[in-house]
Amino acid sequence: MNYNMRKYIFSFFAAVALLGTSCSEDWLAITHTDIISPDVLYTSEENILRGLNGCYDLFYPEWDRGSDVRQSWNIKPHMAFSNFPALDCQASGWDNEFTRHDWRPDKDMFYEAWLQCFKAIGRANLFISNMETVDPELFTNGQATKDIIVAEARTIRAYFYTYLAQNFGRLPMLMAGDTYATKPSLPRAESTKETWDLIIDDYKFAESVLDWQPFQGQKGRVTKGMVKYHLALAYMYNGDFASAKTHLRDIVESGTYSLNPVFGAIHEEGQYWQSESVWEIMYPIFGNMNWGAQSAAVEACWWPTYLTASPEYGGWGSLYVSYEFCNSFEPGDKRKIYSVVEEGATHPYTNEVIGVNSGFVGNFVSSENMPNNYGQKYWRRSPGSSGMVMNAIPATFVRYAGVLLNYAECCFETGDATAGWNAIKQVRDRAWGANEVEAGLPERFPQVWRDQLGGTTAPDAETYYTSYKSSKGYSAPVWKVAVTMERRHEFLNEFSFWYDLCRTDMAEEFINIEYPKHEFDPNVRQTTRTFNFDRNKMLYPIPTDEILKNDAISQADQNPGYSTEAE
Repeated sequence: MNYNMRKYIFSFFAAVALLGTSCSEDWLAITHTDIISPDVLYTSEENILRGLNGCYDLFYPEWDRGSDVRQSWNIKPHMAFSNFPALDCQASGWDNEFTRHDWRPDKDMFYEAWLQCFKAIGRANLFISNMETVDPELFTNGQATKDIIVAEARTIRAYFYTYLAQNFGRLPMLMAGDTYATKPSLPRAESTKETWDLIIDDYKFAESVLDWQPFQGQKGRVTKGMVKYHLALAYMYNGDFASAKTHLRDIVESGTYSLNPVFGAIHEEGQYWQSESVWEIMYPIFGNMNWGAQSAAVEACWWPTYLTASPEYGGWGSLYVSYEFCNSFEPGDKRKIYSVVEEGATHPYTNEVIGVNSGFVGNFVSSENMPNNYGQKYWRRSPGSSGMVMNAIPATFVRYAGVLLNYAECCFETGDATAGWNAIKQVRDRAWGANEVEAGLPERFPQVWRDQLGGTTAPDAETYYTSYKSSKGYSAPVWKVAVTMERRHEFLNEFSFWYDLCRTDMAEEFINIEYPKHEFDPNVRQTTRTFNFDRNKMLYPIPTDEILKNDAISQADQNPGYSTEAE
Protein backbone atom coordinates (compact mmCIF):
# COMPACT_ATOMS: atom_id res chain seq x y z
CA MET A 1 0.00 0.00 0.00
CA ASN A 2 2.56 2.55 -1.16
CA TYR A 3 0.86 5.95 -1.17
CA ASN A 4 4.20 7.73 -1.66
CA MET A 5 3.35 9.46 1.57
CA ARG A 6 6.01 12.07 2.13
CA LYS A 7 7.60 11.74 5.54
CA TYR A 8 7.88 14.91 7.57
CA ILE A 9 6.14 17.09 4.99
CA PHE A 10 3.86 19.68 6.48
CA SER A 11 2.21 21.75 3.76
CA PHE A 12 -0.07 24.60 4.70
CA PHE A 13 -2.48 27.00 3.02
CA ALA A 14 -2.98 30.70 3.69
CA ALA A 15 -6.42 31.34 5.15
CA VAL A 16 -6.28 34.65 6.96
CA ALA A 17 -3.82 36.53 4.81
CA LEU A 18 -5.97 36.05 1.72
CA LEU A 19 -9.31 36.84 3.31
CA GLY A 20 -11.10 39.41 1.20
CA THR A 21 -13.16 40.68 4.12
CA SER A 22 -11.99 42.46 7.23
CA CYS A 23 -12.48 40.69 10.51
CA SER A 24 -11.82 41.66 14.09
CA GLU A 25 -11.52 38.06 15.24
CA ASP A 26 -8.53 35.72 14.98
CA TRP A 27 -8.66 32.75 12.63
CA LEU A 28 -6.36 29.78 12.35
CA ALA A 29 -3.72 31.05 9.92
CA ILE A 30 -2.12 28.23 7.96
CA THR A 31 0.57 29.43 5.60
CA HIS A 32 1.60 27.24 2.68
CA THR A 33 5.32 26.54 3.02
CA ASP A 34 7.94 24.13 1.78
CA ILE A 35 9.12 21.01 3.60
CA ILE A 36 10.17 21.61 7.19
CA SER A 37 12.85 19.29 8.51
CA PRO A 38 12.07 17.62 11.88
CA ASP A 39 15.40 18.95 13.14
CA VAL A 40 14.01 22.45 12.69
CA LEU A 41 10.35 21.77 13.36
CA TYR A 42 10.72 20.72 16.99
CA THR A 43 13.12 23.45 18.08
CA SER A 44 10.64 26.19 18.99
CA GLU A 45 7.00 26.68 19.96
CA GLU A 46 6.43 28.68 16.79
CA ASN A 47 7.73 25.93 14.52
CA ILE A 48 5.83 23.24 16.41
CA LEU A 49 2.60 25.16 15.93
CA ARG A 50 3.41 25.38 12.23
CA GLY A 51 3.79 21.61 12.23
CA LEU A 52 0.45 21.21 14.00
CA ASN A 53 -1.11 23.42 11.35
CA GLY A 54 0.19 20.90 8.83
CA CYS A 55 -2.10 18.33 10.46
CA TYR A 56 -5.04 20.73 10.08
CA ASP A 57 -4.10 21.15 6.43
CA LEU A 58 -5.55 17.74 5.55
CA PHE A 59 -9.08 18.80 6.41
CA TYR A 60 -8.64 20.20 2.91
CA PRO A 61 -7.59 17.98 0.00
CA GLU A 62 -4.23 18.22 -1.68
CA TRP A 63 -4.08 19.58 -5.19
CA ASP A 64 -1.43 17.21 -6.52
CA ARG A 65 -3.83 14.31 -6.92
CA GLY A 66 -4.53 14.81 -10.64
CA SER A 67 -8.29 15.30 -10.32
CA ASP A 68 -10.87 17.89 -9.36
CA VAL A 69 -11.11 16.48 -5.83
CA ARG A 70 -9.88 19.77 -4.40
CA GLN A 71 -12.90 21.75 -5.53
CA SER A 72 -15.52 19.06 -4.89
CA TRP A 73 -14.15 17.94 -1.51
CA ASN A 74 -16.80 18.01 1.24
CA ILE A 75 -19.48 17.59 -1.44
CA LYS A 76 -17.81 14.45 -2.75
CA PRO A 77 -17.32 12.28 -0.81
CA HIS A 78 -18.63 13.75 2.46
CA MET A 79 -22.06 15.01 1.46
CA ALA A 80 -22.55 12.16 -1.01
CA PHE A 81 -21.74 9.42 1.50
CA SER A 82 -23.92 10.91 4.23
CA ASN A 83 -26.95 11.68 2.05
CA PHE A 84 -27.34 9.88 -1.28
CA PRO A 85 -28.21 6.36 0.00
CA ALA A 86 -31.07 7.83 2.09
CA LEU A 87 -32.65 9.02 -1.22
CA ASP A 88 -33.78 12.44 0.00
CA CYS A 89 -30.81 13.73 -2.01
CA GLN A 90 -30.20 12.05 -5.35
CA ALA A 91 -27.51 12.16 -8.01
CA SER A 92 -27.40 11.71 -11.75
CA GLY A 93 -24.61 10.73 -14.11
CA TRP A 94 -21.58 9.02 -12.66
CA ASP A 95 -23.03 9.17 -9.13
CA ASN A 96 -26.49 7.79 -9.93
CA GLU A 97 -25.37 4.41 -8.59
CA PHE A 98 -25.97 5.78 -5.08
CA THR A 99 -29.63 6.39 -5.92
CA ARG A 100 -29.87 2.77 -7.15
CA HIS A 101 -27.92 1.41 -4.13
CA ASP A 102 -25.59 -0.11 -6.70
CA TRP A 103 -22.24 1.48 -5.84
CA ARG A 104 -19.09 -0.51 -6.55
CA PRO A 105 -15.76 -0.87 -4.75
CA ASP A 106 -13.97 0.84 -7.63
CA LYS A 107 -15.97 4.06 -7.19
CA ASP A 108 -13.43 6.90 -7.16
CA MET A 109 -14.91 8.59 -4.10
CA PHE A 110 -14.23 5.57 -1.88
CA TYR A 111 -10.52 5.59 -2.53
CA GLU A 112 -10.31 9.39 -2.33
CA ALA A 113 -11.85 9.26 1.15
CA TRP A 114 -9.70 6.33 2.26
CA LEU A 115 -6.49 7.84 0.95
CA GLN A 116 -7.03 11.32 2.38
CA CYS A 117 -8.01 10.01 5.82
CA PHE A 118 -4.98 7.75 6.14
CA LYS A 119 -2.69 10.53 4.94
CA ALA A 120 -4.12 12.73 7.69
CA ILE A 121 -3.78 9.95 10.28
CA GLY A 122 -0.19 9.28 9.22
CA ARG A 123 0.71 12.95 9.46
CA ALA A 124 -0.86 13.22 12.91
CA ASN A 125 0.91 10.03 14.00
CA LEU A 126 4.31 11.42 13.06
CA PHE A 127 3.59 14.66 14.87
CA ILE A 128 2.32 12.90 18.02
CA SER A 129 5.32 10.56 18.08
CA ASN A 130 7.85 13.35 17.67
CA MET A 131 6.16 15.43 20.36
CA GLU A 132 6.87 12.73 22.95
CA THR A 133 10.51 13.80 23.24
CA VAL A 134 9.94 17.56 23.16
CA ASP A 135 10.96 19.28 26.39
CA PRO A 136 7.97 21.10 27.96
CA GLU A 137 10.35 23.95 28.84
CA LEU A 138 10.32 24.85 25.16
CA PHE A 139 6.80 26.26 25.55
CA THR A 140 5.70 29.54 27.06
CA ASN A 141 3.35 27.79 29.49
CA GLY A 142 5.31 24.58 29.77
CA GLN A 143 3.49 21.25 29.97
CA ALA A 144 0.06 22.87 29.70
CA THR A 145 0.80 24.21 26.20
CA LYS A 146 2.45 20.97 25.14
CA ASP A 147 -0.65 19.03 26.23
CA ILE A 148 -2.92 21.34 24.24
CA ILE A 149 -0.85 20.87 21.10
CA VAL A 150 -0.80 17.09 21.49
CA ALA A 151 -4.53 17.08 22.26
CA GLU A 152 -5.28 18.90 19.01
CA ALA A 153 -3.19 16.42 17.01
CA ARG A 154 -4.84 13.44 18.71
CA THR A 155 -8.26 14.95 18.01
CA ILE A 156 -7.41 15.24 14.32
CA ARG A 157 -6.33 11.60 14.27
CA ALA A 158 -9.49 10.48 16.06
CA TYR A 159 -11.67 12.53 13.73
CA PHE A 160 -10.34 10.85 10.61
CA TYR A 161 -10.50 7.41 12.19
CA THR A 162 -14.14 8.10 13.08
CA TYR A 163 -14.92 8.98 9.48
CA LEU A 164 -13.26 5.81 8.21
CA ALA A 165 -15.04 3.62 10.78
CA GLN A 166 -18.44 5.11 9.92
CA ASN A 167 -17.95 4.38 6.26
CA PHE A 168 -15.88 1.19 6.06
CA GLY A 169 -16.04 -0.66 9.39
CA ARG A 170 -12.89 -2.61 10.28
CA LEU A 171 -9.68 -0.74 9.47
CA PRO A 172 -5.92 -1.14 9.31
CA MET A 173 -4.66 0.55 12.44
CA LEU A 174 -1.74 2.96 12.22
CA MET A 175 -0.47 3.99 15.63
CA ALA A 176 1.77 6.85 16.77
CA GLY A 177 4.74 7.15 14.45
CA ASP A 178 3.18 4.95 11.76
CA THR A 179 2.33 5.90 8.20
CA TYR A 180 1.65 3.72 5.19
CA ALA A 181 5.11 4.67 4.00
CA THR A 182 6.52 2.83 7.02
CA LYS A 183 3.83 0.12 7.11
CA PRO A 184 2.76 -0.34 3.49
CA SER A 185 0.99 -3.67 4.14
CA LEU A 186 -1.28 -3.76 7.14
CA PRO A 187 -4.32 -6.02 7.70
CA ARG A 188 -7.71 -4.84 8.86
CA ALA A 189 -8.32 -5.12 12.59
CA GLU A 190 -10.31 -8.15 13.73
CA SER A 191 -13.15 -5.88 14.87
CA THR A 192 -14.01 -2.20 15.09
CA LYS A 193 -13.32 -2.25 18.85
CA GLU A 194 -9.64 -1.48 18.35
CA THR A 195 -10.53 1.59 16.32
CA TRP A 196 -13.18 2.87 18.69
CA ASP A 197 -10.91 2.29 21.72
CA LEU A 198 -8.25 4.50 20.13
CA ILE A 199 -10.81 7.14 19.14
CA ILE A 200 -12.30 7.28 22.63
CA ASP A 201 -8.87 7.39 24.29
CA ASP A 202 -7.75 10.27 22.04
CA TYR A 203 -10.93 12.25 22.63
CA LYS A 204 -10.90 11.65 26.39
CA PHE A 205 -7.40 13.07 26.62
CA ALA A 206 -8.34 16.04 24.47
CA GLU A 207 -11.52 16.95 26.35
CA SER A 208 -9.59 16.94 29.61
CA VAL A 209 -7.11 19.46 28.20
CA LEU A 210 -8.87 21.74 25.71
CA ASP A 211 -11.02 24.76 26.53
CA TRP A 212 -14.44 25.71 25.17
CA GLN A 213 -12.74 28.56 23.32
CA PRO A 214 -10.05 27.77 20.76
CA PHE A 215 -6.37 27.84 21.67
CA GLN A 216 -4.88 31.33 21.23
CA GLY A 217 -8.36 32.56 20.26
CA GLN A 218 -7.94 31.17 16.72
CA LYS A 219 -11.27 29.96 15.40
CA GLY A 220 -10.77 26.90 13.29
CA ARG A 221 -8.90 24.98 15.98
CA VAL A 222 -10.63 22.06 17.66
CA THR A 223 -12.25 22.87 20.99
CA LYS A 224 -13.69 21.10 24.00
CA GLY A 225 -17.16 21.35 22.43
CA MET A 226 -16.06 19.75 19.16
CA VAL A 227 -14.26 17.01 21.07
CA LYS A 228 -17.12 16.29 23.46
CA TYR A 229 -19.56 16.00 20.55
CA HIS A 230 -17.38 13.43 18.78
CA LEU A 231 -16.57 11.59 22.01
CA ALA A 232 -20.32 11.30 22.64
CA LEU A 233 -20.80 10.06 19.08
CA ALA A 234 -18.17 7.37 19.64
CA TYR A 235 -19.99 6.25 22.78
CA MET A 236 -23.28 6.19 20.86
CA TYR A 237 -21.75 3.93 18.20
CA ASN A 238 -20.79 1.60 21.03
CA GLY A 239 -24.17 1.69 22.79
CA ASP A 240 -22.98 3.64 25.84
CA PHE A 241 -25.73 6.25 25.84
CA ALA A 242 -25.25 7.23 29.47
CA SER A 243 -21.67 8.36 28.85
CA ALA A 244 -22.68 10.07 25.61
CA LYS A 245 -25.51 11.87 27.37
CA THR A 246 -23.10 13.28 29.97
CA HIS A 247 -20.85 14.85 27.34
CA LEU A 248 -23.70 16.23 25.28
CA ARG A 249 -25.30 17.73 28.38
CA ASP A 250 -21.96 19.38 29.16
CA ILE A 251 -22.08 21.07 25.76
CA VAL A 252 -25.65 22.26 26.31
CA GLU A 253 -24.95 23.53 29.83
CA SER A 254 -21.71 25.26 28.82
CA GLY A 255 -23.67 28.05 27.13
CA THR A 256 -21.04 28.16 24.39
CA TYR A 257 -23.47 27.54 21.53
CA SER A 258 -26.98 28.57 20.56
CA LEU A 259 -29.39 27.98 17.69
CA ASN A 260 -29.40 30.60 14.98
CA PRO A 261 -32.94 32.00 15.28
CA VAL A 262 -33.32 31.98 11.46
CA PHE A 263 -32.71 28.55 9.93
CA GLY A 264 -32.30 30.06 6.46
CA ALA A 265 -29.39 32.21 7.61
CA ILE A 266 -27.19 29.31 8.70
CA HIS A 267 -25.56 28.63 5.32
CA GLU A 268 -24.32 31.89 3.88
CA GLU A 269 -21.27 33.06 2.02
CA GLY A 270 -18.65 34.76 4.15
CA GLN A 271 -20.31 33.82 7.45
CA TYR A 272 -17.91 31.91 9.68
CA TRP A 273 -18.16 30.33 13.10
CA GLN A 274 -21.58 31.58 14.01
CA SER A 275 -23.09 30.68 17.38
CA GLU A 276 -24.42 27.36 16.06
CA SER A 277 -21.09 26.10 14.67
CA VAL A 278 -19.52 23.35 16.75
CA TRP A 279 -17.21 22.23 13.96
CA GLU A 280 -16.85 23.67 10.49
CA ILE A 281 -14.32 23.82 7.66
CA MET A 282 -13.97 27.45 6.63
CA TYR A 283 -13.79 28.52 2.98
CA PRO A 284 -12.77 32.19 2.96
CA ILE A 285 -13.18 34.85 0.30
CA PHE A 286 -9.94 35.12 -1.65
CA GLY A 287 -8.78 37.75 -4.08
CA ASN A 288 -9.47 35.38 -6.96
CA MET A 289 -12.65 33.30 -6.73
CA ASN A 290 -12.84 32.63 -10.47
CA TRP A 291 -11.52 29.71 -12.53
CA GLY A 292 -7.92 30.72 -11.89
CA ALA A 293 -8.30 30.02 -8.19
CA GLN A 294 -7.76 26.29 -8.65
CA SER A 295 -4.25 26.90 -9.97
CA ALA A 296 -3.30 29.34 -7.24
CA ALA A 297 -1.33 28.32 -4.16
CA VAL A 298 -4.58 28.10 -2.23
CA GLU A 299 -6.24 24.88 -1.15
CA ALA A 300 -9.17 26.34 0.76
CA CYS A 301 -11.49 26.78 -2.20
CA TRP A 302 -14.43 24.77 -3.51
CA TRP A 303 -17.34 25.03 -5.94
CA PRO A 304 -20.45 23.78 -4.10
CA THR A 305 -22.79 25.98 -6.16
CA TYR A 306 -21.83 24.27 -9.41
CA LEU A 307 -22.35 20.89 -7.77
CA THR A 308 -25.74 21.67 -6.21
CA ALA A 309 -27.44 24.10 -8.62
CA SER A 310 -30.01 23.00 -11.20
CA PRO A 311 -28.58 22.01 -14.61
CA GLU A 312 -31.26 24.30 -16.01
CA TYR A 313 -29.21 27.22 -14.74
CA GLY A 314 -25.63 25.99 -15.08
CA GLY A 315 -25.33 23.40 -12.31
CA TRP A 316 -23.73 20.02 -12.84
CA GLY A 317 -26.53 17.82 -11.53
CA SER A 318 -25.24 16.33 -8.28
CA LEU A 319 -27.95 17.26 -5.83
CA TYR A 320 -31.59 16.68 -6.72
CA VAL A 321 -34.07 16.63 -3.82
CA SER A 322 -36.80 13.99 -3.84
CA TYR A 323 -40.50 14.71 -4.09
CA GLU A 324 -40.96 12.52 -1.03
CA PHE A 325 -38.76 14.83 1.01
CA CYS A 326 -40.59 17.93 -0.21
CA ASN A 327 -43.94 16.39 0.71
CA SER A 328 -42.86 15.24 4.18
CA PHE A 329 -43.15 18.54 6.07
CA GLU A 330 -45.77 19.63 8.55
CA PRO A 331 -47.53 22.91 7.80
CA GLY A 332 -45.54 25.78 9.30
CA ASP A 333 -42.14 24.07 9.25
CA LYS A 334 -40.00 26.73 7.57
CA ARG A 335 -37.07 24.40 7.00
CA LYS A 336 -38.76 23.41 3.74
CA ILE A 337 -38.62 26.85 2.13
CA TYR A 338 -35.12 27.44 3.49
CA SER A 339 -33.75 24.07 2.30
CA VAL A 340 -35.35 23.40 -1.10
CA VAL A 341 -36.41 25.25 -4.22
CA GLU A 342 -39.08 23.10 -5.86
CA GLU A 343 -40.23 22.65 -9.42
CA GLY A 344 -42.24 25.72 -10.40
CA ALA A 345 -40.83 27.88 -7.59
CA THR A 346 -38.55 30.90 -7.87
CA HIS A 347 -35.08 30.64 -6.40
CA PRO A 348 -34.93 33.30 -3.65
CA TYR A 349 -31.35 34.33 -4.37
CA THR A 350 -31.20 34.18 -8.19
CA ASN A 351 -34.87 34.83 -9.08
CA GLU A 352 -34.75 31.90 -11.54
CA VAL A 353 -37.90 29.79 -11.92
CA ILE A 354 -37.39 26.03 -11.77
CA GLY A 355 -38.67 23.83 -14.59
CA VAL A 356 -39.69 26.35 -17.27
CA ASN A 357 -37.05 25.91 -19.98
CA SER A 358 -37.15 23.31 -22.71
CA GLY A 359 -35.72 20.00 -21.55
CA PHE A 360 -36.20 20.84 -17.88
CA VAL A 361 -39.97 20.64 -17.50
CA GLY A 362 -41.30 17.86 -15.29
CA ASN A 363 -38.94 15.09 -14.27
CA PHE A 364 -35.49 15.87 -15.57
CA VAL A 365 -35.63 12.88 -17.93
CA SER A 366 -32.21 13.40 -19.50
CA SER A 367 -30.58 12.56 -16.16
CA GLU A 368 -32.10 9.27 -14.99
CA ASN A 369 -35.51 10.86 -14.32
CA MET A 370 -34.26 13.01 -11.47
CA PRO A 371 -36.73 15.03 -9.38
CA ASN A 372 -36.83 18.67 -10.45
CA ASN A 373 -36.17 20.07 -6.96
CA TYR A 374 -32.86 21.35 -5.61
CA GLY A 375 -31.15 22.00 -2.31
CA GLN A 376 -30.34 25.67 -1.78
CA LYS A 377 -28.11 25.58 1.29
CA TYR A 378 -25.09 25.72 -1.02
CA TRP A 379 -26.78 27.15 -4.11
CA ARG A 380 -26.84 30.82 -3.17
CA ARG A 381 -25.95 32.49 -6.46
CA SER A 382 -25.99 31.62 -10.15
CA PRO A 383 -22.95 29.41 -10.80
CA GLY A 384 -20.00 31.60 -11.71
CA SER A 385 -21.84 34.88 -11.28
CA SER A 386 -19.83 37.94 -10.23
CA GLY A 387 -16.67 36.00 -11.05
CA MET A 388 -17.30 33.61 -8.14
CA VAL A 389 -16.75 30.11 -9.44
CA MET A 390 -15.51 29.15 -5.98
CA ASN A 391 -17.85 29.89 -3.08
CA ALA A 392 -16.97 31.09 0.39
CA ILE A 393 -19.57 28.94 2.16
CA PRO A 394 -18.30 27.07 5.24
CA ALA A 395 -18.81 23.31 5.37
CA THR A 396 -20.48 23.08 8.78
CA PHE A 397 -20.09 19.48 9.93
CA VAL A 398 -21.52 19.84 13.42
CA ARG A 399 -24.22 22.30 14.40
CA TYR A 400 -25.75 22.87 17.81
CA ALA A 401 -28.99 21.40 16.46
CA GLY A 402 -27.08 18.14 16.04
CA VAL A 403 -25.99 18.32 19.67
CA LEU A 404 -29.62 18.73 20.76
CA LEU A 405 -30.95 15.86 18.64
CA ASN A 406 -28.16 13.51 19.72
CA TYR A 407 -28.83 14.54 23.30
CA ALA A 408 -32.51 13.78 22.78
CA GLU A 409 -31.65 10.30 21.51
CA CYS A 410 -29.45 9.63 24.54
CA CYS A 411 -32.15 10.91 26.90
CA PHE A 412 -34.71 8.51 25.43
CA GLU A 413 -32.22 5.64 25.51
CA THR A 414 -31.58 6.29 29.22
CA GLY A 415 -35.23 6.69 30.24
CA ASP A 416 -35.31 10.49 30.41
CA ALA A 417 -38.16 11.12 27.97
CA THR A 418 -39.07 14.57 29.30
CA ALA A 419 -35.60 15.95 28.58
CA GLY A 420 -35.61 14.21 25.19
CA TRP A 421 -38.84 15.83 24.04
CA ASN A 422 -37.67 19.20 25.37
CA ALA A 423 -34.51 19.03 23.25
CA ILE A 424 -36.61 18.18 20.19
CA LYS A 425 -38.93 21.08 20.98
CA GLN A 426 -36.02 23.55 20.85
CA VAL A 427 -35.13 22.41 17.34
CA ARG A 428 -38.74 22.43 16.18
CA ASP A 429 -39.55 25.86 17.62
CA ARG A 430 -36.65 27.31 15.65
CA ALA A 431 -37.94 25.50 12.55
CA TRP A 432 -41.35 27.17 12.95
CA GLY A 433 -39.68 30.59 13.21
CA ALA A 434 -40.67 31.19 16.82
CA ASN A 435 -37.68 33.45 17.48
CA GLU A 436 -36.94 34.87 14.04
CA VAL A 437 -35.74 38.47 13.99
CA GLU A 438 -34.42 40.83 11.32
CA ALA A 439 -31.39 41.90 13.33
CA GLY A 440 -28.16 40.15 12.49
CA LEU A 441 -29.27 38.66 9.18
CA PRO A 442 -26.66 38.38 6.41
CA GLU A 443 -26.75 41.24 3.92
CA ARG A 444 -27.58 38.86 1.07
CA PHE A 445 -30.54 37.28 2.89
CA PRO A 446 -33.36 37.38 0.28
CA GLN A 447 -36.11 39.93 0.61
CA VAL A 448 -38.76 37.27 -0.05
CA TRP A 449 -37.56 35.48 3.07
CA ARG A 450 -37.34 38.70 5.07
CA ASP A 451 -40.99 39.32 4.24
CA GLN A 452 -41.87 35.95 5.84
CA LEU A 453 -39.88 36.34 9.05
CA GLY A 454 -41.62 35.34 12.25
CA GLY A 455 -43.65 32.36 13.26
CA THR A 456 -44.90 30.47 16.26
CA THR A 457 -43.97 27.60 18.50
CA ALA A 458 -44.16 24.16 16.90
CA PRO A 459 -46.97 21.67 17.47
CA ASP A 460 -46.32 19.08 20.16
CA ALA A 461 -43.83 16.61 18.71
CA GLU A 462 -44.94 13.55 20.66
CA THR A 463 -48.54 14.00 19.55
CA TYR A 464 -47.61 14.55 15.93
CA TYR A 465 -45.18 11.65 15.66
CA THR A 466 -47.51 9.25 17.43
CA SER A 467 -49.95 9.88 14.61
CA TYR A 468 -47.19 9.84 11.96
CA LYS A 469 -45.85 6.50 13.15
CA SER A 470 -49.30 4.94 13.00
CA SER A 471 -50.20 6.31 9.57
CA LYS A 472 -46.88 5.31 8.02
CA GLY A 473 -46.61 1.92 9.68
CA TYR A 474 -43.31 2.34 11.53
CA SER A 475 -42.49 -0.31 14.12
CA ALA A 476 -39.79 1.76 15.84
CA PRO A 477 -40.64 3.64 19.05
CA VAL A 478 -42.31 7.01 18.59
CA TRP A 479 -39.28 8.87 19.92
CA LYS A 480 -37.00 7.19 17.41
CA VAL A 481 -39.31 8.10 14.54
CA ALA A 482 -39.37 11.68 15.85
CA VAL A 483 -35.57 12.00 16.12
CA THR A 484 -35.15 10.43 12.68
CA MET A 485 -37.58 12.76 10.96
CA GLU A 486 -36.23 15.84 12.73
CA ARG A 487 -32.74 14.92 11.56
CA ARG A 488 -34.15 14.39 8.07
CA HIS A 489 -35.62 17.90 7.93
CA GLU A 490 -32.77 19.61 9.75
CA PHE A 491 -29.75 18.20 7.91
CA LEU A 492 -30.70 17.85 4.25
CA ASN A 493 -27.47 17.73 2.21
CA GLU A 494 -25.32 18.24 5.28
CA PHE A 495 -23.08 15.57 6.79
CA SER A 496 -24.81 13.08 9.08
CA PHE A 497 -28.23 11.74 8.07
CA TRP A 498 -27.35 8.40 6.43
CA TYR A 499 -24.85 7.62 9.19
CA ASP A 500 -27.52 8.25 11.84
CA LEU A 501 -29.99 6.03 9.99
CA CYS A 502 -27.47 3.20 9.95
CA ARG A 503 -26.21 3.70 13.50
CA THR A 504 -29.75 3.69 14.95
CA ASP A 505 -30.78 0.74 12.75
CA MET A 506 -33.45 2.85 11.08
CA ALA A 507 -32.08 2.72 7.53
CA GLU A 508 -34.06 -0.28 6.31
CA GLU A 509 -37.37 0.84 7.82
CA PHE A 510 -36.90 4.41 6.61
CA ILE A 511 -36.16 3.38 3.02
CA ASN A 512 -38.98 0.83 2.85
CA ILE A 513 -41.58 3.21 4.30
CA GLU A 514 -40.53 6.57 2.90
CA TYR A 515 -39.41 5.16 -0.49
CA PRO A 516 -41.52 2.09 -1.32
CA LYS A 517 -40.48 0.18 -4.43
CA HIS A 518 -41.81 1.93 -7.51
CA GLU A 519 -41.14 1.52 -11.22
CA PHE A 520 -40.60 4.66 -13.29
CA ASP A 521 -43.79 6.45 -14.28
CA PRO A 522 -43.32 9.81 -16.06
CA ASN A 523 -46.74 10.93 -14.83
CA VAL A 524 -46.03 10.36 -11.14
CA ARG A 525 -43.82 12.55 -8.96
CA GLN A 526 -42.24 9.68 -7.06
CA THR A 527 -38.76 8.24 -6.72
CA THR A 528 -38.05 5.27 -8.93
CA ARG A 529 -36.84 2.52 -6.61
CA THR A 530 -36.51 -1.00 -7.95
CA PHE A 531 -33.93 -2.48 -5.55
CA ASN A 532 -34.50 -4.47 -2.38
CA PHE A 533 -32.83 -3.00 0.69
CA ASP A 534 -29.54 -4.77 1.45
CA ARG A 535 -28.33 -4.38 5.03
CA ASN A 536 -24.77 -4.96 3.81
CA LYS A 537 -24.99 -1.56 2.13
CA MET A 538 -24.99 0.11 5.54
CA LEU A 539 -21.20 -0.02 5.15
CA TYR A 540 -19.33 1.02 2.05
CA PRO A 541 -16.87 -1.38 0.39
CA ILE A 542 -13.14 -1.40 0.98
CA PRO A 543 -11.83 0.48 -2.09
CA THR A 544 -10.57 -1.69 -4.92
CA ASP A 545 -7.30 0.23 -5.13
CA GLU A 546 -6.65 -0.45 -1.45
CA ILE A 547 -7.11 -4.19 -1.93
CA LEU A 548 -4.87 -4.17 -4.97
CA LYS A 549 -2.08 -2.19 -3.27
CA ASN A 550 -2.19 -3.63 0.24
CA ASP A 551 -0.73 -7.15 0.35
CA ALA A 552 -2.30 -7.74 3.76
CA ILE A 553 -5.87 -7.23 2.51
CA SER A 554 -7.30 -9.63 -0.08
CA GLN A 555 -10.50 -9.75 -2.09
CA ALA A 556 -11.80 -12.31 0.40
CA ASP A 557 -11.51 -9.64 3.12
CA GLN A 558 -13.95 -7.32 1.33
CA ASN A 559 -16.98 -6.15 3.32
CA PRO A 560 -19.96 -8.53 2.99
CA GLY A 561 -22.30 -7.90 0.09
CA TYR A 562 -19.68 -6.65 -2.34
CA SER A 563 -18.09 -8.62 -5.12
CA THR A 564 -14.90 -10.50 -4.26
CA GLU A 565 -13.84 -10.29 -7.88
CA ALA A 566 -11.46 -7.57 -9.00
CA GLU A 567 -13.50 -4.64 -10.20
